[in-house]
Parts: sequence; C-alpha cells; structure tokens
Amino acid sequence: MKVIPTVILLVISNTLWSQSITDALLLAQEDITGTSRYTGMAGAFGALGGDLSAIADNPAGAGVFNFSELGISSTITNNKTSATYFSRTTPQELSQFQIDQFGIVLTLNNFQPESDWTKIAFAFNLKKTADFGSKINALGTNPNQNLGDYFTYYADGLATENIEVFENETVTGIYEYLGNNFGYGAQQAFLGYQSYLINPSNENDGSNTFYNSNISQGAVSHDFSSEYSGSHQKYNFAFSAVYQNKLYLGAALNTHQINFEQRSMLRERSSDPDSPIQSASFENILNTFGTGFSTQIGLIFQFPKSFRLGLSYHSPQWLTLEEEGQQALSSEGLFESGLITTIVDPNEVINTYPTYRLTIPAKTTLSIAYVFDKKGLLSFDYRWSDLSALAFTTNSQGDYLGQLNTTIKSSFVSQQGLRIGGEYRTGRIQIQGGYSTSTDPQKSIQDPIKVLTAGLNYDLGGSVFGISMARQTKSSTRPLYGEGLSSTLLTEQNRMQFFLTYRMKL
Repeated sequence: MKVIPTVILLVISNTLWSQSITDALLLAQEDITGTSRYTGMAGAFGALGGDLSAIADNPAGAGVFNFSELGISSTITNNKTSATYFSRTTPQELSQFQIDQFGIVLTLNNFQPESDWTKIAFAFNLKKTADFGSKINALGTNPNQNLGDYFTYYADGLATENIEVFENETVTGIYEYLGNNFGYGAQQAFLGYQSYLINPSNENDGSNTFYNSNISQGAVSHDFSSEYSGSHQKYNFAFSAVYQNKLYLGAALNTHQINFEQRSMLRERSSDPDSPIQSASFENILNTFGTGFSTQIGLIFQFPKSFRLGLSYHSPQWLTLEEEGQQALSSEGLFESGLITTIVDPNEVINTYPTYRLTIPAKTTLSIAYVFDKKGLLSFDYRWSDLSALAFTTNSQGDYLGQLNTTIKSSFVSQQGLRIGGEYRTGRIQIQGGYSTSTDPQKSIQDPIKVLTAGLNYDLGGSVFGISMARQTKSSTRPLYGEGLSSTLLTEQNRMQFFLTYRMKL
C-alpha cells in the first residue's frame, strides 16, 4: 500500500480539482434560443411579453397573453470554429438537431367589473439557455512547452516511491488509490512517470521529489482536438397578474440542469530525433452534471400611445455540480532495443471529484418597446451582469477554488449587452429581424459577441408556424492546460442556427 507523508499531502492538496476559469465562463454563457418569433427578434422581448420564451426572461410577460397557449421548438445548429495556435489557424465544424423549447401558459380573466386586477396567468417553460456543442482542432509548433513540463509541474514535491508500481500492484490500482486519497495532481504525476515522460532527478533515491522532462527542450508539434457536448436547461415556473390592463407583474421560480461533456486529445511529437521521448498522446474525458436554482421578478408597464417599459431581475443562479473524468496516456521512447511504445490506460477508473458549487451572478434587464398598432413593433433590451463575481465554493478543504475566484476577479469584467428587435405584420404573415451585441466578459477579448437574426411566422388561425435563423460570432481564449503546458489557444466561433416552432391556442 502507498503511504504518502503529510508534507507531500500539503504540496498536492491544491490539486484535488479539475475546474478552471474556462469552465466557469462556459457554464455562465447564455445563448439566444427559443421560439422562432423570440429568436427572430434577437430575444428583445423584455417589454413585450406574449411569447413563451420571453417568459423565461421577464415573468410579467405571461400576463400579456390573451389566450392560453402551448408551443414547441426545435433547432438545427451548425458550428464552425477556427482555432489559432502559435499563428496557425485550423477550422472545425459540427452540426446537430435538437428539441430545445417547450412551453405552456394558462390565462384566467377576471370578469368582476369592480376589481382592478383583470387577469392572472400561470406558465411553464423549458428552455435551453446554452448549447455547449462544438469541436476544436488546433495544430501548431510550440517552441517553449511540452507535455513533460505539464507532468513535471504536478510531480515536483511528490516522492518517487509513491508513484512507482511494486510487486502485487497494478497501474489501475495505484492510479485509483492516488485519486481517491490525494487527488488529481498525484494522478498526473503517476501518469507522467509511468509513461517515461518525466524522470526523477535522482533515480536511485525513492524519496526524490524533483523531476525533469524526458522530452528534449525545443520545438514540439502539437495536434490538439476537443469536442464539447451538452447543454444548460432552464425550467421556468412563472406567475403573472395584470392591474388595470396597464401594469403587468410577474415572478418565477427556476430550476437548472447542467449536462456537459468534454473529450480532448493532445498528440505531441518532438522535433529532436535524439529526444528520449519522440511522441506522446494524452486523452482526457470530463463529464460535468448538476442542478441549480434561481428566482426572477419583473414588470411591464403600458404607457399611452403604445409605449411599453419593462424591468426584470434574475437572481444569481446557485448551481451544485459534480464531475467525473477518465484519462489515458501513451508515449514512444528511444530505448536500447529501439523505439518502444508505452501505454498507461487505467480505463477502468472513473475519477469522481469533490462536489462543488458555482454561483453565476445576478442579471438586470431594462427594456422599452413601441407598438405600431397592428402593423408592427420595435423593441430594445439592455442587459447587465457582473461576471467578475462568478464564484466557486465547496465544503472540502484546500484553497485551489479560492485561487480560481481570485483569478476570475482579475480576468473577468461586467458584461453588458443590447438586443434590438423589430416585427412587421401583413395579413397572416409576421416578419421579424433582430441584432444583439454584448461585451465579452474576458478582459483579454476586445471583440464583442454579435448575433444577427431574422424570422418568419404564419398565423394559421388557431395556431402559428414559424421559422427563424440566428448567426453568432464569438471569440475566446483559453490555455491548452491549466498548469505546466499553458500556451494560449484563440478560438473564433461562427454559429448558424435555424429554429422551427409550432404554437397553438388552447
């Protein structure tokens, strides 16, 4: 059995986690998704209501419905992502079809003439607030860092005798033992040592705690691929009441469901023909899943001459998350007998990381709209959220998450966004157009996130069929890995989505 001294435990106690600021930003993202009318106007519905997806933004919008209604929407998404790594840009593409919205609203009119409260409404809406699906492929030559640097970072401070495999022990058994008792960092050191990517500074001393990369210093070629899948689902339960047909008040309780998977592979090859390690492949699978809770309040006030004002507040989202991961590592090294392949694949072991919480900051939306009788409308939404207040918390010991929170505060800023939407009506046809722009919460990204939308809805009498499209452009940066091999990867995403909706009156 492995016995790791307490002093070593203190060294690796900060590596019990796999979270990063990239995870926080990904889970906090919000896409424009929902019904064809809502997406066709870029989601600028805060002062309008009367749409199933809009209720998830401002619960007061449920009171705008004149009739009870049910609707369902599906989405066809095409993601084209270009990754730039050391001046080389590589494109990648992913397409998918999904059902991502379902809603129902029940309206109850008050026929008592002496009451100022003229209507109440109850609504339920399932909405995908974020789709994580995308593919990345980055090719380039890294002149400064290699996988040996990554594993050396985690191995330094850990005694060699604790990452060796002795008689009656197995790779799978030791990998699992280290993960269960000492966390992610000890497992990384074990993988690097067993695949010969790192060597102890003193090979004859089991208490050695310093390591060197077994990959020659100099340029290495990298082929990094990563595929993301999953979504953030929001279940919205809303109530709205109407006062004197002018003031619409609403409140909502929301539950959140997170399902996210990332599969990544880094293939590395040394440019030095005499390097002890010629090539390596490092595979990681990470699954994140959890639930959360949030609340909302909102109002819509209808002024004379068809002006409408909306205001809504979405509380912080309190998410409780769990993660599971798997890893495998292989290398090709020069030995006396020639080029030998070493595979370290504890594929039977699924690492379960400590449960943690993520708080996504509150969001405030101010909206104004003007309705041109039955001919059309114009609508504007301004949104604000302080994403520098994103925060991880846990009941477990260690200050790694605290360090992440400090990094978030210094790396992120408040996010501000403007949504503009318009609609023109002629007969049974409704034509929508919209534009959304928001600042990127990353200080290092100056380009705004832009979405251009258009839609067409046809009124069939008791039901409506609609189609819309949205094109989004977005930039982001991330390190290849969090530590040791932290060279920057820049991604440019172009997402094209088509939304199909069927709504019917009840």
